[in-house]
Formats: sequence, structure tokens, C-alpha cells
Amino acid sequence: MLSFRNKSLTVSNIIKDNEGLIRIYMNISTTDNSNNFDLKYIYDIFHNDSNKLIIVMPAELNPPHIEYVNSNLNLKFELHTCPHNHTFIYELLLETEYTKNIKLLINDKIFDMTVNKYPEFKNKIIMSTIVLNEDNYIRQWIEFHLNIGISHFIIYDNNKNSNLKQFLNDFIDKGIVVLIEWTYPYRLQKSGFSGQTTQQNHSIYAFRNSKYIGLFDIDEYINMQNSAEINNFLDSMITEFKLDTNNIGSFRILNKYFTNPYNLSTNDFNFLFIFNCKEISKRGSEKNFVIPKNVKTFSVHMVTSGKQMYTVDYKYLYFNHYIFLNKSDRGRDMSDLQDKTILKHCNFIKSDK
Repeated sequence: MLSFRNKSLTVSNIIKDNEGLIRIYMNISTTDNSNNFDLKYIYDIFHNDSNKLIIVMPAELNPPHIEYVNSNLNLKFELHTCPHNHTFIYELLLETEYTKNIKLLINDKIFDMTVNKYPEFKNKIIMSTIVLNEDNYIRQWIEFHLNIGISHFIIYDNNKNSNLKQFLNDFIDKGIVVLIEWTYPYRLQKSGFSGQTTQQNHSIYAFRNSKYIGLFDIDEYINMQNSAEINNFLDSMITEFKLDTNNIGSFRILNKYFTNPYNLSTNDFNFLFIFNCKEISKRGSEKNFVIPKNVKTFSVHMVTSGKQMYTVDYKYLYFNHYIFLNKSDRGRDMSDLQDKTILKHCNFIKSDK
């Protein structure tokens, strides 16, 4: 639901189709060279659950000057630039009511736009991920994490020829999954992995009032050691260690790699019964449950501006990283270590194992 119109360019944008996929089309016929900014780099414009107008784009070019034009005066945006130079987020300084059609001044030209609006998940624990050709494993990831207390999933589909909306239609119909077409380049020359970082920051700003957002990949599974439900676990940890969540940007979770040296079946949930693993990664490859209101920018594994990250003791929680899923070229090395602790979360699986 985003559109730009002037004499030199035509863009058709976001449409939520009958099957629940939020499409973002940026079909630009020409580049507006007069103001030295290519509009194809505006990935989304939306009104969030804090009544703020947000613009998300990769940090591929110099950031344009943008103002919101209304009947009385032009309103200014605050620009949040990721220190890793992946993402720009423009946040309107003042709260405003949702208006479908607005005008923006971008550098020296005014454009008519239609603004996107997403569901609200206030005080909910949700997860967000970007996927490309992960149809064989995405339902398992959703079902597993539903079982431990995640309420909703924001799936950004990076495949231009995807059938994912049909594959997840039941979850979409129930409001469990919000599926967003996010077919932007995964990597750009200057802004690097901006396909993923724009996705992560998009969720952080679109679902600002959610309690936590888990930013994990499809091959990563939360593994609590002494708890069965994620909200109860985090609440108990906060109470036990007297943590002030007003000063925490995210709960950082350590990684444990799992390997498949004997090339066992990974169909359905079979991969969860492959127990070969490595030691906990004490540094690097962490993932996070962010507290969105306390984060300004995020980059893949870390809060890059905002409140500090709190590292969760792996004695209580880490994530199993099945690096061999959908990948024939990794995760095949031998390991004498085994870890079966994920089984406590697998009672929902119908299996003969």
C-alpha cells in the first residue's frame, strides 16, 4: 500500500492479497536523477503501533532528506543509521493518526504515497525471520516454537517465485503468521547483508509494542533447559536476577551447532533427533530476543544502537543450530559430542522414535 506518482516515474506497491500475503511492489520505470536519489531503495513506509510513520531502506546511498508534508507544516523525521552501515530507519518525530494517503518531500520533490499498516501484537512474544526456499522446514520451525509459547511469526519471503503463502495458508488464516513479500537483494555492494538487516529493523519498528521479538533463522531452535514456556522462563529470569528491562535492549542467546556426519534423514521433524553437536559457541553467532522499544538499530547478531544486550546463561537457555538443514555443503563434520536435551520440547511431535 505504497505508491509514488509524478511525471517521470510509476510505482505500484503494497497489496494484501486474498491469501494473506502482504506484497511490496517497487516497479520503478525511471530513476529520479533530479534529486540524486533512486526511489527503489525505499523498501517500505508504514504507520506503526506507536503511531509513528516509519521508512525503512538499505544504507546503499547517501540518506535523502525526507519530510512529511501536511496541511499546516512539514514534519521532520529522525534518521537512525546503523553503525554497521546496513540500514536507514526514518522515524517521524511526532505521533500521527494513520492516514492511507500522504505526501512526502524527498530532497526537492513531493511524492504522493499510500502508507502500509500491520497487525498489532502488543505485549506478545513473536518471532521474525527472512526465508529463501525454506518450504521444507518452515512449518516445523513454526510448530515447534508455537509449542514453547511464541504467539505470532513474521515471515519475510525473499523468493520472487514463492508458493509459501499456499503452504502456510492455515497459519495465515488463523492470524499466527504474517507473510510479507520481501524480494529485495539479500546483499548489496555498499550496505552488505541489508536484505536481512532491513527485515530485522522493519519488524523492530513495525511491532514496537510487542514484548519481545525473536530474530532467528529457520534452522535455529530455542532450547530451554529447565522450562517449557518462553514467557515464563524470561519472566522468572528477570525476577531471579533482578533485571531492569528498561535498560536492556535484548536477551542474547548463545549458539550450539549440530551436525549430520552420517547424512541421516532430515525429513519432517527427523533432524531434531540428530544429536551430534559441538560445544556452545561462547562468542559469535549469537541470536536475540529484542525488546523493540529499547532498540534503535539492529544488525544480524546484535543491537548496534540502543540499550545494552544481556547474555543469557547457556546453563538455562541456548539455541540448537541445525546448520545442515537445506544445505548440502555444511554441517557434515564428525563430532563425538551429543545433546538430546531438545527432546523435552518434542512431545507434540507424532513420531515412532
